[in-house]
Amino acid sequence: MTQHIKFSEITIAANRQRKEFDPEALTDLANSISSIGLLHPIVLRETASGFALVAGERRLRAIEQLWLMGEGVRYNSALYGENDVPYVTLGELTPLEAEEAELDENLKRRDLTWQERSEALGRLHALRVAQAINAGESHTIPDTLKEIETADYGTDRQTLLLAAHLDNPIVAGAKNVKDAFKALKRAEDRDRSMALAEQVGQNFNSASHQLVHADCLVWLGECPANTFDVILTDPPYGMNSQNFGDGGGKLVNSEHRYDDSFPAWKKLMFAFCEQAYRVAKPEAHCYIFCDFDNYHTLKEIMEGVGWDVFRTPLIVYKLGSGRVPRPDHGPRRQWEMCLYAIKGDKPVTGIFSDVIPCKLEENLSHGANKPIELYVDLLRRSIRPGDTVLDAFAGTGTIFPAAHLCKVYATGVEISSEYYGISVKRLNGLDDEPAMI
Repeated sequence: MTQHIKFSEITIAANRQRKEFDPEALTDLANSISSIGLLHPIVLRETASGFALVAGERRLRAIEQLWLMGEGVRYNSALYGENDVPYVTLGELTPLEAEEAELDENLKRRDLTWQERSEALGRLHALRVAQAINAGESHTIPDTLKEIETADYGTDRQTLLLAAHLDNPIVAGAKNVKDAFKALKRAEDRDRSMALAEQVGQNFNSASHQLVHADCLVWLGECPANTFDVILTDPPYGMNSQNFGDGGGKLVNSEHRYDDSFPAWKKLMFAFCEQAYRVAKPEAHCYIFCDFDNYHTLKEIMEGVGWDVFRTPLIVYKLGSGRVPRPDHGPRRQWEMCLYAIKGDKPVTGIFSDVIPCKLEENLSHGANKPIELYVDLLRRSIRPGDTVLDAFAGTGTIFPAAHLCKVYATGVEISSEYYGISVKRLNGLDDEPAMI
């Protein structure tokens, strides 16, 4: 039986599933109601203090728009004036029944945002679990997904699992379920890596390599002079990468958590280049990745402390990948630069091209992750078996598998607890002895 009630007498719970309402869609609905009338009244449930909304908040908001335009609402040939709302009641509903009614209203008739759908599924699942416990039974996630007759089991499973993590801004702020689940996995991996870093302490030694958790400038200041045959490293670029976007979603899990401004980079490079020259052996090579705008500044710094810098940079050609800094104007940038410098008169092992094609690895845990094959290519230009190499900005530890393949001994220094932990896992995965070239 259809009844009517004053709008002011309806209670709308603050924790309802739907939080966002598309203004254009509401206007379309209001126009539809104005043209053909209200097809379905709102649904209320009786409470101790009056009536609470169960389903139909979109219709209620559209009706408000009609009131603002001086229109009433027609339902079943009756005209309802301003502040007068037609409704039906399902009687005294339990919280679970109310949740089910609202879920049916929203999930089956109009899409929620993924965050709202996640919260709704989480609440429904929690209620079903509680009900099952009271009945001495069990209720699983597959049971909930079967109940809602999902058309996309995998996505809705992730959506439900994300419900417990919507208080995490990184998860809740994701554009879609896929990106949110990646962000969650990234956060969990980060927590595990940081826990591992704390567990192993400042130094981690494998049979062949050494990993140090420290500020590289502090560590270099304590390192003996004339230690390393090759320095190969990927420091900050001084290009404000902390302000970069997510690469159209592809880098949603990547971030630069350091000051990458030009002044900070220049100060860092002055200190690093001087120390790198000191700890390098009398005859040594150095490879430093850098940005296009800052190559000549880095070249001047390196030459100022004694390095003989090759006039032009090595170019890394990133096959099948790259950034589009200006999507509306193009092009896709698929290359980056590496400074090559010599100390003493150290010869190369052969004549190699200054353009290095390589395919980036599908490992986006680090925003500037370098592929192993690239490090192997660079090392093989300079090393002999048994040489010592240093990566002072080790990141996720690319230097270790590369050095292992080249039968040289690597030292990596990393300040981030997360990346240090990832490097520990990477070292743990290597064989006990260096592999043959």
